Amino acid sequence: MKRVISRYLSQETYEAVRRDFGFLIEKIKQSGFEYGLQIRDDYLNLYYKGNSLGKISYRRSNNLYKIRIHRKFVEGMGVMVKRFRNVQEKEYYLFTIERGQLHPFFSTRNLLLMGQKVKDVQFQEEIVFEQMLLTDNANRDDLIIIDRQVVDRNSSTKMDLLAIKRNNSGKYQFCVLEVKLGNNLELKGEVFTQLGGYIERIKNNFQQYKECYEINVFQKQGLGLLPEGLKIDIVEGVLGVVVVGGYSGLAEQSIRELKAQHPDIRVLHIKNEIDFDKVK
Repeated sequence: MKRVISRYLSQETYEAVRRDFGFLIEKIKQSGFEYGLQIRDDYLNLYYKGNSLGKISYRRSNNLYKIRIHRKFVEGMGVMVKRFRNVQEKEYYLFTIERGQLHPFFSTRNLLLMGQKVKDVQFQEEIVFEQMLLTDNANRDDLIIIDRQVVDRNSSTKMDLLAIKRNNSGKYQFCVLEVKLGNNLELKGEVFTQLGGYIERIKNNFQQYKECYEINVFQKQGLGLLPEGLKIDIVEGVLGVVVVGGYSGLAEQSIRELKAQHPDIRVLHIKNEIDFDKVK
């Protein structure tokens, strides 16, 4: 029977990625996590500023990598497209890459060119805000954002961010972060239903979520994406927070209406106020 959620790598894929992707993980860390790798169901997603740059799958039968990238992120990159074998679908390029080709394929130049295309064609304010939360909360041990755009086999709706928060006993609890800009009309009430649904989804499948993400975190530690010293034990009790950014005038009114309807909902409003007392 298929598991409800399995966002981790098989042992063979994990060992191959550890062996072959150290250079890319170093670039990710040097970027301040503007680039990111997320573990999926035995494959990786490479992100830039919250947008998926490609799906990376390992084929242990022939020791090759299959890399699937949306055409809008590689069009015009003639050298890259011609150098590496590929098949073009309607919307995607499919590359077959040998281990020794990974470094030139994910060269600094190619990453910069693809990143520029993300900026040119894919600007969504809420995704940018989500990415800021990821980068500004990296390297913490009290709150660890472990996944983004989370779906499972029982539902196709996506949690924005999934974190684990350390409690007073030193163990961790799941914490769903639903990210909204202050001008999003869903703040007036719909977000309550969204957040509640995500929390119930985890509660109803807690053991599978726990096992999945304890492996996920362990593998990220082994790859160097999370600090190795952390001992992660996830216990029951799922938290949920709506994180609101910007547009303070609109946000404050929407939050008041939301809290009036649902007094127990937890909301964090992050403001972009300029405070000269804090200027260094």
